[in-house]
Amino acid sequence: MIARLTRFMILLQLLTLAGLSTLLLSLGWADTPAIALFYAIAMMTLLRASIIFNHFFLSGALRQPMGNGQRAPLTATSARMLQEFWYSMVCWFQLFPLARPFHIHFAGDADPPVLLLHGYGANSGFWKPLSEQLTQFGISHAAIDLEPLLGSIDDYAELIETSAQRLCRDNGVETIVIVGHSMGGLAARAWLRRYGAARLECMITLGTPHFGSTLAGYGMGENARQMLPPVSGTRRENHWLTDLASSESPAVRARMRSIYSRHDNIVSPQQSAQLPGATNIGVDLMGHVALGFDSEVMNLLMTEITLARQSRCSAGN
Repeated sequence: MIARLTRFMILLQLLTLAGLSTLLLSLGWADTPAIALFYAIAMMTLLRASIIFNHFFLSGALRQPMGNGQRAPLTATSARMLQEFWYSMVCWFQLFPLARPFHIHFAGDADPPVLLLHGYGANSGFWKPLSEQLTQFGISHAAIDLEPLLGSIDDYAELIETSAQRLCRDNGVETIVIVGHSMGGLAARAWLRRYGAARLECMITLGTPHFGSTLAGYGMGENARQMLPPVSGTRRENHWLTDLASSESPAVRARMRSIYSRHDNIVSPQQSAQLPGATNIGVDLMGHVALGFDSEVMNLLMTEITLARQSRCSAGN
């Protein structure tokens, strides 16, 4: 669904570029079609960048201290904002449009395989960089598309279970490692609630709003509403999140790791990504999308996956 939607959006933007270029020429604001096209591209790029940069302000990310308690340097913050913009563009114009769910099995792999779950508004294409690293190390893995796009997060549990069964069968093992980005981490927890933890070796969440995000209010669909922070005693009291948390025992939480950014531009408040009873690992100056691409986080993620596959997924903050 997201693949079709992004292809449609690209076509729409191409048509918009053509129309805007024609308008600039007719108004005399550009001397040649090439210059008009350049201006049109610059205008649309600035518009997309302003939306992403605005998320850093709306989420309060720029006010958050680093892990050492110091204020983030302006130059470093600016660089990370540009990084987030770049990776967002890579997703929407390169990875998402042609993405397809995939299962990659290596015959010599007898350890728990890895299931990759994307976040809200994304698809399996988000995992291409991580998939390349997993392939390099001969680690069996799969990525699925969580659909329906705007449905309940609970609706994804059956898809996850089907993929988990296939991964276990192919590798001849009983458990899997799950990596979930953003909403994907909540989908994995919803799967646990329905099917239990028998198939779970370890769960690693990446920028997951375990206690909701205020920016979910700008999203559409039931899944976006389920990610709103619970405000007790009001109409915004999110029973879905609180019920999900109450369904998990300390033993289950001990199998979870939460990698999060102290400067996440989508998860707000940023502390929402910390999960009591799990191993919480914070990184500095990292955007929400960049968590799936930045080399520092990728190295950390590969380390956690390797430890999990060696049955060393234990709690300890």
